[in-house]
Amino acid sequence: APGPRDGEVGPALYLQGRRADGTPLAARRSGGMVVTGEQAACVSCHRRSGLGSTEGLSHIPPVSGEALLRMQPPGKGPSATGNGRPAYTPATLLRALHEGVDPAGRELDWLMPRYELADAEVRGLLRYLDTLPRARVRPDEAGPLHFATVFTPGVPARSRQAMLEVLQACFDEHNAVRAPERGRRKLAADMSLRRPRAWELHAWDLQGPQGTWDAQLAAHAQAQLVSALVGGVGAGTWAPVHGYCERTGLPCLFPHLDQPVDSPVAFSALYLSKGVTLEAGLIAQQLARSLSKGRVVQRVLGSDGAARSAAQALGEMLDAQHLAHETWVLLDNAALPAKRLAQLSADDSIVLWLRPGLLATLGAEPAPAARVFLSGTLATRDDVPLAPGWKARAFMAYPFELPQVRSASTERLRDWIRGKGLVPQEERIQADAHLACSALRSGMQDSESHPAPDYLLEKIESNIERWPLLALYPRPSLGPGQRFASKTGYVVRFDADSGQLLPVGERSSP
Repeated sequence: APGPRDGEVGPALYLQGRRADGTPLAARRSGGMVVTGEQAACVSCHRRSGLGSTEGLSHIPPVSGEALLRMQPPGKGPSATGNGRPAYTPATLLRALHEGVDPAGRELDWLMPRYELADAEVRGLLRYLDTLPRARVRPDEAGPLHFATVFTPGVPARSRQAMLEVLQACFDEHNAVRAPERGRRKLAADMSLRRPRAWELHAWDLQGPQGTWDAQLAAHAQAQLVSALVGGVGAGTWAPVHGYCERTGLPCLFPHLDQPVDSPVAFSALYLSKGVTLEAGLIAQQLARSLSKGRVVQRVLGSDGAARSAAQALGEMLDAQHLAHETWVLLDNAALPAKRLAQLSADDSIVLWLRPGLLATLGAEPAPAARVFLSGTLATRDDVPLAPGWKARAFMAYPFELPQVRSASTERLRDWIRGKGLVPQEERIQADAHLACSALRSGMQDSESHPAPDYLLEKIESNIERWPLLALYPRPSLGPGQRFASKTGYVVRFDADSGQLLPVGERSSP
């Protein structure tokens, strides 16, 4: 590969593990193991922000310009247990990378690899480190921090209200004056609690064709600089919003979507689940277990984009399993073709990528002999409006935690909503809004002193498992490079007596 240009040498080394001549960066680790390319890149340990991380009991120190290019006095920062160190220079950084020795002559931790770099490469790397972390606002600025939530065209007013009300209540809770400490936890006379900066929420409503959304988002951002996009609701595609977040580096935190964008190179956008794409994988798994090779699988989908994408994803998975299938495309509010349904046998399966309006009309048609699969995401709620004859043969892909398992969490969420003077409604949207705001609060606790978008995302990655989230999804968690907090789901059936959702097998990850 051609080498990076002069101004790109530092980013190429740090982010991609690529040297000035275009060859992969090589690093020698403790024990003699050699790693190359992206595995040797600095970002693997020191992260995009340059502010370091932790892994178990190991501390990865910051390598930002603020940390490296300043003298560290004793007992401060990375030298808290040592005697401090002088500021790094190109020469001492070169020595640290070659020999593993800091400017004070102390040996670096065994986790730090050894590199063979040229002087010009080290100078380029140091120039890049001096730009980290990349903050959108100054930590010493006065006034509130601003955040926005985005709504695409076609979002129902009820859904928009549910998202906004919960976010605003969570922001108000953050902005409330903390009660004074009492009892044994009372602060000493010379101590005080640092009050975080207030937050202000803005609603960005997109209009018109998708091709204009990027310009609309840029106009909103020019009118008011925001530190992150929080929550939001999308009807149809979210790709233009995702693209804007990735292009500008603006954190996009857990919007409520049927089909998030699944990109292997995404960093700034975090999602709760893969939605209908995850459901396609769950259904494909179930079909592979129960169908003989060559058995016909019928699929029906509505005309909306999420349903079409889910059907395409399932089709590709069935092709990989050599299972025959076909697709019936219905217009909105159309009825299923009764004659074709009657032709399905008990060995066949039909997958309905339909929303509640169309599902409710199935009662007019006799239930087919085939098994029926539904989308829990598109059904929008657990009490699916399906006729009893259909329900008896139905299975549903369910990317959420089972209602009986999450009941305590959802009841706490309802209590919180009532306590804020709100009405529990649109449960999934309200739960997603609360999770998005809670994740923001957990990340900002650690990153407000370094208000860099990359650092906020990194702290959310590490904190989300430890934060008490009132979520509908099973075990939300993230790690470096992971952009979907929930990665598993169930196939469930409807219990004829209780109406409960009962799992068919274990929770699985397609």
